[in-house]
Amino acid sequence: MKHIDPYDLKKYEIRAYKDIQKWEKESYSGFHKKLQDSISAIIEYGVKKVGEEKFQSVENAIKVIVEKLLYASKFTVDSKRIIQKAHSHGMSINDISDLQHSYLKILDDCNQSDINFHIKSATLHGAVAGIGGELLATVDLTTLLIQDFNMIQNIAYCYAFDPDNLIEKQIILKIIEGGIGGTDIKFSVLNDIDLLKKEIKKQDTHQKMTLVTTKFLDRYVKSLAAAMIVRILSCSLPIISMAISAHSNHEIIKNSSEIGLMVYRKRFIERKREKERKQLENEYEL
Repeated sequence: MKHIDPYDLKKYEIRAYKDIQKWEKESYSGFHKKLQDSISAIIEYGVKKVGEEKFQSVENAIKVIVEKLLYASKFTVDSKRIIQKAHSHGMSINDISDLQHSYLKILDDCNQSDINFHIKSATLHGAVAGIGGELLATVDLTTLLIQDFNMIQNIAYCYAFDPDNLIEKQIILKIIEGGIGGTDIKFSVLNDIDLLKKEIKKQDTHQKMTLVTTKFLDRYVKSLAAAMIVRILSCSLPIISMAISAHSNHEIIKNSSEIGLMVYRKRFIERKREKERKQLENEYEL
């Protein structure tokens, strides 16, 4: 890796934090997201068009996979591979936890190639599933959720956050919800994540595992299912379902990765600043 001035890397983190704060207040752009922004006004029409029974099957499929992701999934990215990748980017680390002391720009570069892979993979899978129209829509949805979840787990790990922590998993699920929904969902998700971050601090203090409530699960499943109405409806048009499905998968993974990066980059910077602040306080006391 070419030499980069530490001062430039520090300035990069300052600019990044300002950009993240600006992004948090921005509405989504593009046709797909504008369509999702209007979904709250057509939710009843969408359910009737899809059919109560079919919509219920989508909810059930989502609930099963979400429960598995919360309680049965294990982080599938090899920590040794992450460490080797860090070494290839010039980071001298022996353990994943060492990443929290690294520079943001280097970690950003580490993440990008994996994200690009997931976007291409999801797009291809969506195109194949689109051939089957409505028949494969639910199957494709569950596959997409698993891939999306794994991608964000990887992002979390790269910024030295534990993706197997139960509250951390809820944050990942919220990021997925934000990637599928519109602007209102994005703002709601970011607010929910702030609350979950406070829960993690309590968890660190009290050393206890907070259980996911049935209320959270039901609300999450309904929100996710509602956000998929536009996609399910589009799959009922055989001629364009392949293109729509591919584009939809591309947008979902792309937007999930954007939210995931923004959320974890912000948390990375805040954690780093907090440690630096405490270190200065300790030095001052001495």
